[in-house]
Amino acid sequence: MKKYFFILLFFLGCETFDVVADNPLDPSNPDYELPMVSITLLNYISLDKIDITLQGNENVSEYGYTINSDDPFIDMNDDWVFSSSEIISLEFLNEYTYELLVKSRYPTGQESNVENVIFTVDAVLPSSLLLYPKSIETDIITNFSISLYAHELPNVSALDFIIEYDNTKLSWMANQGSKEYGDVNVVREPSSNQIHYTIGKYGENGFDQNALIAEIVFQMKDVSGSTSFIKILSATAKSLDGQTIEIAGTNQTRVDVK
Repeated sequence: MKKYFFILLFFLGCETFDVVADNPLDPSNPDYELPMVSITLLNYISLDKIDITLQGNENVSEYGYTINSDDPFIDMNDDWVFSSSEIISLEFLNEYTYELLVKSRYPTGQESNVENVIFTVDAVLPSSLLLYPKSIETDIITNFSISLYAHELPNVSALDFIIEYDNTKLSWMANQGSKEYGDVNVVREPSSNQIHYTIGKYGENGFDQNALIAEIVFQMKDVSGSTSFIKILSATAKSLDGQTIEIAGTNQTRVDVK
């Protein structure tokens, strides 16, 4: 009896079985597909906030992105952010050109090839005054600087405007790096939360149409976790021959405290 038993085991041991590799995440599966990602975005964006929808194949579990730019406030220094959402939300974009790089990955960690798109933000109207950056994060009791530019504002020889800020959260540091770039610069404080500028430029050409007008230094007070805004008010401009030039628009800077 034992003899027949071992003979049976021998034949069973020689029998081969076909194992079906039906795991879609197993690279040995003949139907295995590498993760994929696609992105569609216009080359010019007229808003400073956009939602970008990515597309991947069925088994993608996460999407990642990074941004390259000469804009230091948006450039991500090759750091990648991953999320289970296929939507990338970007806001407070400045008037710069950006390269958005994206990829997807499976739960196994297998990543797709990197796809990219280059786009330029043009969200501020011509003939405007522009604060840069539109958003900044800082620490308490720390100085930071914002810049005020002309934006496609030609033939200007004189500018008059007010910078308004929340003086319960910010202090203007007039003598710690604040600077005006006119030939005539009159700066005064009509109230504790406003700075009034009158800036003029000599010569036949006046300011360059995208000139840096002023750098304004603030210090954040001891208000952790707060948010405030810096705004441009009552902006007027004069041409080289003394005519009034309409300021078509302004923006504001959001300040967040860590």
